[in-house]
Amino acid sequence: MPNNLVLVTHADFAKGILTSLELILGNPCPTSVVSVTATETIPTVAGMIADAIDSMDPANPTVVLTDIPGGSTTQGAILVSAERPDAYYVAGLNLGLLLEVALLPLEAGPAARESNLALLRETIEASRSGIGLIDDLTAGAGDLGGDSESGEL
Repeated sequence: MPNNLVLVTHADFAKGILTSLELILGNPCPTSVVSVTATETIPTVAGMIADAIDSMDPANPTVVLTDIPGGSTTQGAILVSAERPDAYYVAGLNLGLLLEVALLPLEAGPAARESNLALLRETIEASRSGIGLIDDLTAGAGDLGGDSESGEL
């Protein structure tokens, strides 16, 4: 069963990252985009998120991903989480995290909540560990196998 995804970001970041997801994976799961501008209040953002969740198939697990942990997108999601506790809420959206969450084998229903939370926590930690300075990531790696003249790996 596919996961429902709700991407909640400032401006058009959600639209752009969805385009990247589709470029890499095709159309792996139902996805809704909430684009927040400077004119929306946090209660308005919460309403937009709630509407996006409500537009999804309730038979599938829903994951709401926001961009900035302390930002208005996340504050709106926190308000919604009290009204829609069956969804899962993740802050700190990046492409690596999105790819992983889109493919997670989440299960529907309250009985699966703890195992789904464990999967999401593992995915978040993997995303964190995938962030680093290129200098540090390539230290000691030598030639990464790329063709320096063509720029191809």
